[in-house]
Amino acid sequence: MAAKTEAPETDIPIPAVVRRNTLLLALAQAIVGTGMQLVPSLGAVQVVMLTGSSTLSGAATSLLGFARMLVAYPVGRLTDARGRKVGLYLGLWLALAGALITGEATLLKSLWLFGLGMLVFGAGVGASQQLRVAAADMYPTSRRSEGISLVLMGSLLGAGLSPLLVNFAERLAPATGVSALALAWFMVPLLIAPSFGLLFAVRPDPREIALDLEAYYPTLAKTPYISPGQKTVSQNAVARRAGIAAGVAAQGQMAMIMAMTSLALHNHGHAFSLISVSVALHVAGMFAFTWPLGRLSDRLGRKPLILAGLAAAALGALLVGLSSGYWTITLGTFFVGLGWSGAFVGATSIITDVTPAAERGKGVGLLDFWSSLAGVILPLAGGVMVETSGFAMLALFGVLLLAYPALLVWRLKETSPGSYG
Repeated sequence: MAAKTEAPETDIPIPAVVRRNTLLLALAQAIVGTGMQLVPSLGAVQVVMLTGSSTLSGAATSLLGFARMLVAYPVGRLTDARGRKVGLYLGLWLALAGALITGEATLLKSLWLFGLGMLVFGAGVGASQQLRVAAADMYPTSRRSEGISLVLMGSLLGAGLSPLLVNFAERLAPATGVSALALAWFMVPLLIAPSFGLLFAVRPDPREIALDLEAYYPTLAKTPYISPGQKTVSQNAVARRAGIAAGVAAQGQMAMIMAMTSLALHNHGHAFSLISVSVALHVAGMFAFTWPLGRLSDRLGRKPLILAGLAAAALGALLVGLSSGYWTITLGTFFVGLGWSGAFVGATSIITDVTPAAERGKGVGLLDFWSSLAGVILPLAGGVMVETSGFAMLALFGVLLLAYPALLVWRLKETSPGSYG
């Protein structure tokens, strides 16, 4: 009997259990994304209020990135050994605790407590990044980008909920006598609580699906297990380096631009609710088009998607840094988000393409480690640049950051979507 081979088409039927798990994970992603948006929406403003200077205005985003960096690889190892749900539960608990600490820090006007809250909340967000791994686990190569994009698209719902949360906090603040900034953070645990039930309903664990993928997709050939430490072919190593470089650059540039955008809008006198709307449109750019972008990645390849994403992010940096109008800056933030979407979906797809299921948590964890490190350094660098040289320098630097990763991806030989050599 002839061996079964994986169909090259991108329309392989998706099993019902995978569709159900994808929906549950996407809803969990939406809830986590709602709280995460408070950092770019309010973080820079809160730091300026606590310190009286814009020099450290990127500190909130940097602390978030630092915490994500610390947990990325260890949580990846944990989920490779114990399943993806264990890491996701851990992320929810940490995010819940971090939000409460941040709200209390805002009430007490305590900078050190605010920093602690950002670290704990950031660790929760970092652990929740295993949602992408869980999505990749459940889909074959020919539909993997689509699976990742469907879960990431859940954050689009979070983009709509976050401005509503901030607006509700602003309306409630006069009646309670509590700061609107603090109230917004205190409301986040109320959103996180239902996510525990969503994760409980995800069955079987996505890692179990990945280890026996052909049982769910009968047209696939049996995928040989690659043991830990086994050398990958050189083409895969080149692809992995290009994917990590593109993902790190896109994440770092996006974190830097967004950390400074809220400050720019605040300096022009715009209300927190309007800033939140701008951030929501940025997040819409990040997630509203992930499904069609994922489909394009599966049809055309990861390489063209990443290159287009890096170009869009560069355009966005120029619009943000060289403009003064609310809608022009907001359009720039949208392009930065859209560029991140293409580059990061493509980068994550490359990593999961060349990494066996039993090690995929660590593979994506490594990408998240370096991406988070960029998210620590670049917002701080952006704050210094804005303070000393203005937003025009920020725009130029935001473009230059993407040049070398674009060259690496351009030189990548992708023989077909998900295959490198």
